[in-house]
Amino acid sequence: MRPGQDLVIGGFIGLEGTIYATKHKKETLRRILPEDLLETAAGFWRYLEVDLETVAKKCCSGVTVWMVKEGGIFTALWNMAEEYRMGLTVYLRRIPIRQETVEVCEALGLNPYGLQSGGCVLLAADNGNDVLWEFEKAGICGAVIGKVTDSNDRIILNGDICSHLNRPEPDEIKKLEDMER
Repeated sequence: MRPGQDLVIGGFIGLEGTIYATKHKKETLRRILPEDLLETAAGFWRYLEVDLETVAKKCCSGVTVWMVKEGGIFTALWNMAEEYRMGLTVYLRRIPIRQETVEVCEALGLNPYGLQSGGCVLLAADNGNDVLWEFEKAGICGAVIGKVTDSNDRIILNGDICSHLNRPEPDEIKKLEDMER
């Protein structure tokens, strides 16, 4: 990973956490959300069956691959930047997220960017569009979400709002587990 590289996501964030939430908070969600939305969200497991890490490593040489798992995309971005001692500039609105994930998170008071994201991979690549082309050929959704920088700053841009990425917090699923106790 080095300054100037594109940050690329393969897959959607929050899918694994969405599956968990629809399973464990089904009755609560049924009172708030349409049944067809919940059925779609419960079926996200099919996205988890794709080995994105292998696809990412095969698709282009010279990419740095980081699996997005517990703690979601914000934790993955932080940990990747820490590991390589680099900065990041990320455009929040470019991060691929399913509407079902947004709705489930909103209904339960969860932050989708801090939600378990198995089935999602983060990459640093010289040319993010080359990676996207390979992902498209493999039937994988992807997006260039930002750049690696030579500073230590981890910047999140959301329209006109500029903020710094915070240190990782526990996965949002912990909130659901705490509710169940």
